[in-house]
Amino acid sequence: MSTSRLWPFVGVAILSGAAGFAAAAWLGPAEGRAVRSEALERQEARLEEALRKLEACQPTAEAPSLRTTVAVDTAGLREEIRQILKEELRAATSAPTSSAPEPRPPEPTPQSVAAFNQGRGLVENAVATGRWSEAQRQELRPLLSQLTPEQRQEIIRTLVVSINSGKVKVDVVGAPF
Repeated sequence: MSTSRLWPFVGVAILSGAAGFAAAAWLGPAEGRAVRSEALERQEARLEEALRKLEACQPTAEAPSLRTTVAVDTAGLREEIRQILKEELRAATSAPTSSAPEPRPPEPTPQSVAAFNQGRGLVENAVATGRWSEAQRQELRPLLSQLTPEQRQEIIRTLVVSINSGKVKVDVVGAPF
């Protein structure tokens, strides 16, 4: 169909729609409009009442001055601070000092030294080959529990630095140790 043949159908469709809307507006319930207008009138009345209350609360043109002055007794305040400092110094100097030295980390046992050497060898081998595999991880895990905290930190730090610098590629899913 050509465009010139479609125009009568388009015109009929538009006229039908307009007629439908007009009929619905004219034949629609009048009570709905009345309910809406009553609700609108109630809202208007409430709004006007609120505006009257708001206008009644407006301050007068000559508002009182809100400035106040506060006098501070600086000499008394300084004396109070001195007294507090003296009490704190007296309490600090009279407190017993702890003569116990800080606890030393435990000395490595021969077992932890052997585990450390084996773990360090694993990490050095990984750096030399450029790979960290699942087998190396499984071999290192039981060794870590035998090390002192300092030894464990050194092994892990060396491995992590090598991984982060790109010297070692991790062929493991999950944590490398």
